[in-house]
Amino acid sequence: MSTYSLEQSAENIYHPKTKEYFSEVLQSYINGSYRSAVVMLYSVVMCDLIYKLKDLKELYEDETARSILDQIEAEQGKEKEGEGRKGSWETILIDEVKKRTSLLEPADEIALDTLRRHRHLSAHPVLTQQDLLSTPNKETVRALIRNMLDGLLTKNPVMSKKVVDTILEDLEQHKGFFTDDVSLENYIDSRYLKNTNEQIINTIFKSLWGITFNCASDRCKKNRLINYRVLKILYKKYKPSLLKFIKSNSISFNKFKEDDQNILMKLVELFGNFPELYEFVEGHNKTKLEGEINKKWKYKVISPFLRESMEAHFDYLIKEIHWTEHSSEERFYEQHILDRNETNLLLEWASEHDCLVKYYDLLIKQFIHSSDFNTADYNFDKFIEPNLKHFNREQFLDLYDGINRNRQCYAQRYAKGNNTKIKIYSDVILGGDFKYKEKYRNVEFAEK
Repeated sequence: MSTYSLEQSAENIYHPKTKEYFSEVLQSYINGSYRSAVVMLYSVVMCDLIYKLKDLKELYEDETARSILDQIEAEQGKEKEGEGRKGSWETILIDEVKKRTSLLEPADEIALDTLRRHRHLSAHPVLTQQDLLSTPNKETVRALIRNMLDGLLTKNPVMSKKVVDTILEDLEQHKGFFTDDVSLENYIDSRYLKNTNEQIINTIFKSLWGITFNCASDRCKKNRLINYRVLKILYKKYKPSLLKFIKSNSISFNKFKEDDQNILMKLVELFGNFPELYEFVEGHNKTKLEGEINKKWKYKVISPFLRESMEAHFDYLIKEIHWTEHSSEERFYEQHILDRNETNLLLEWASEHDCLVKYYDLLIKQFIHSSDFNTADYNFDKFIEPNLKHFNREQFLDLYDGINRNRQCYAQRYAKGNNTKIKIYSDVILGGDFKYKEKYRNVEFAEK
């Protein structure tokens, strides 16, 4: 079991000046000067609150922070002129931070009040007691220091109640910079999420859900993709706490516009990525949502949450997308041709759920059910050639059998060249002496 270290925690103090000042607190504590440590700790906390408010004002143009700082400056001005009560600005600072920002969680507010009382006892003589100045014990001082480190000093200042607006505006301005989710996560983690408390994460997630899935304004439309990407990153990063939050606030997460195709697409994709979220959708909303999903294959493809497993979802796609017509000539058809986004998503899911074989089975089905020559050529280039190195014995046999049976595959103008490309890989798996011509008379190869 690890022991909490004040020194290690102090290394994570957010503001460099606070970190510099805090070293005096730590030194006083180590030297046994507990009264001095408490008095200095309180001063450091007051400074840190001001530094954080200044960062919010200067870096993020936070009007709440600006307003509080103006109040403090005005109160300090009165004190200099002899008009205000000495130290009243500290009371205003603490009260305003509590009321108007999210820098402090409820437990941290109580801890700060406790520190303030100990500071007064340590700094101001009490005539009614034998020792005019109170001396807190080592355990009390350590607890006070730890509470301030964890509750305030190590936290990112981006915790005012305007944080959501700040993030949204930032993402809107810089959405073109992030070509992948890794760079996007690094950016928001460094700028906003580092040492951020659970309350703020919940607030950001809830707001992003609302503007992503329940807003159809032009601005929401333009920024839907970047907001969705951040929503996904947040959920992955803080899944346990967010699941608890969603469960306690399920009504807020049952608000979405299922009649907007762009919103529906992202909502279904989110449930596909995280099927546990679908459990919080209420019955009447599930009915409406599933009704919309069943209208179009672009929704069906990315809705594995409607099946009992990912493997069952691939079985569903393999069976339902493709069919064969038996008449004078066997004809093959597909109801839907997968696009790049769909194949990327399905490949990701297949990798995560250990059913890659099913994924490649689906790609082969797409090709061997090509309904015309052009589609066959397109499907080969898209689904077969890039994945030949991944096919197993059964898949090569299914592929050749499908080509042999479907005229659109074996008679199109590029068939011989395509078949030869397949053979390079299948020879390794099936063996160089495999009797292709005997088994598949319609499958021809280019002459060497």
